[in-house]
Amino acid sequence: MLMILGECHRNYLAAERMYATRYPQRARQSRECFKRLADRIRTTGQLQPMHNRKHTITRPVRSEREADIIAAVITNPHDSCRRIAADAGVSHTTVLRILHSNRYHPYHISLHQELRGQDFQARIVLCNWLLRQDRNIFRTILWTDEATFKSTGELNIHNAHFWSQENPRWMREVDFQNIWSVNTWCGLIGQHIVGPYFFDGPLNGVVYANFLRNILWELLEEVPLQTRAQMWLQQDGCPPHFSYMARQAADEMFPNRWIGRGGPVLWPPRSPDLSPVDFYFWGRVKDIVYRDRPTTRDDMMQRIRNACQIIGNEEILRATDSVRNRLQHCLENNGGHFEHII
Repeated sequence: MLMILGECHRNYLAAERMYATRYPQRARQSRECFKRLADRIRTTGQLQPMHNRKHTITRPVRSEREADIIAAVITNPHDSCRRIAADAGVSHTTVLRILHSNRYHPYHISLHQELRGQDFQARIVLCNWLLRQDRNIFRTILWTDEATFKSTGELNIHNAHFWSQENPRWMREVDFQNIWSVNTWCGLIGQHIVGPYFFDGPLNGVVYANFLRNILWELLEEVPLQTRAQMWLQQDGCPPHFSYMARQAADEMFPNRWIGRGGPVLWPPRSPDLSPVDFYFWGRVKDIVYRDRPTTRDDMMQRIRNACQIIGNEEILRATDSVRNRLQHCLENNGGHFEHII
């Protein structure tokens, strides 16, 4: 059950379905069962419920240097546990145990796109405009963006683990001499993934305008007709999007119904935290496609297609619906960063 929960990225409903599919002869486990298991592991570190265990052993924290260790953390919260252990003359595990018993957690720094000058006001204007619209607009906006997938890979090593009793000396080779890349476009609308579409060669205004006029509507075939009739297009302000030909194409295809640089509704610069394609989708896809070493460009394109099929509709819908809350948090912070506090 834990392995399945990990494969489903702690999505309890997906774990319930995968367990029933993989083990049809076993008793069905509900999503609540998976949630209780995850909560129990996180809070007690035990697999079995406490009432099923005959003896519960609680290891007390006993160290004369406990006060010194807590004081060291308060004085310099960026110091490493190993340095604190060396200074206090205790083991590294003792330091970890003391910090854990006092409810200290090693929080990671979050990196955000730098905001400049008028960016704050532009973000406030967009947030106010969107929040004044009907709530259904968030499911009729086609959120779009491009991302580049490289042969060198962008594996998130923080999420890559190899559980073992001994160090397996895990490594991955990277071919820096034969470098290729895949420039990919994707869109999200409601619970649907639109695309992916792969650009051949560099992306410029001519290529992007042709994409809007001749290719985009083919990609939207699976989106309900009613949604397409009231759909808005969102795009950021990269140079191909801002070219005269691209803006003219957007005006023709989405008259007065597109959000972007130079559009009827301005998309604020440097605001990936407001687009679900940026703050959620690309990271999710890259975590999937980079689990194994990239081989060829065609293989990477197929991996991206497969990743888009793996991600469920409910997951996409949660991401697009979360935009409204993000807009409110952005306003509460006067157009500034908010992801580090939500």
